[in-house]
Amino acid sequence: MHETFNSNNPAMRFLANMFNVFWVNILFLFTCIPIVTIGPSLCALYKVCLKIISGDDPQVYQTYFHEFKDSFKKGTILWLLILALGAMFGVELYFIYFRPDVYNSNFAFLQYPVWIMIFVLVQIFLYGFALLATFENTLKKTIINAVLLSIKNFAITVFLIAVWLFTPLLINTFPDWTYAILGLELFYNLALRVLICSFFLHKAFGLKKIKVFRDGSVQELSYDEDGNEKTETISDSDDRNAEDDSNEDEDSDEEAPEDTEDHDEAD
Repeated sequence: MHETFNSNNPAMRFLANMFNVFWVNILFLFTCIPIVTIGPSLCALYKVCLKIISGDDPQVYQTYFHEFKDSFKKGTILWLLILALGAMFGVELYFIYFRPDVYNSNFAFLQYPVWIMIFVLVQIFLYGFALLATFENTLKKTIINAVLLSIKNFAITVFLIAVWLFTPLLINTFPDWTYAILGLELFYNLALRVLICSFFLHKAFGLKKIKVFRDGSVQELSYDEDGNEKTETISDSDDRNAEDDSNEDEDSDEEAPEDTEDHDEAD
């Protein structure tokens, strides 16, 4: 029974993480209501999810709003920049594809640079908010790093795009389930999607990860420059058992004089 409810038990950690995902999803929806605050909300959401992936047990409410406050300015500017440029490029594609009276076939080549800029915006969206939540940097350097990281980790970038497009594709495939899918999306899947993305962004950023095993040993997982995993044992159950034994010996040594004094008094 004690092992079942042990916080290091994998099942208990999984349940705790799923509850944290549900809780942070509610906070994310609440702070996204003004629309313009979606940027810092994404930063705060990534902060909590990256902590979960790192093996921490974050205080969701405190961590979320602390990051929301710290990244409010940069996150808002980045979000409004992506929103404005995305709307502008979307309008241009609309005129190119659906308004031949405005753009004739001679201007069809304009779609290629527009699509390139949209892909750059997607790169910034996928990596930028997570970078703001993880590293202290200027907004300009964050944007540059987001583009460079997305190119360096191109396979991860493609997967992240697929994760974000999963719900629209699912709705398109099963239109009769639209309301059910959207309901699950609002109440759970938004944070779950970011958690899945955080798993791969954690490796792309080269962050360290704490692993706690059932026997009580703790290892730290990190990555080298080539992306290969490296593990380092932080503490081991055998070391703790040895410490416990030594502490018991010290306690017994300290108790021994007291027994002697009692014996003398009896004589």
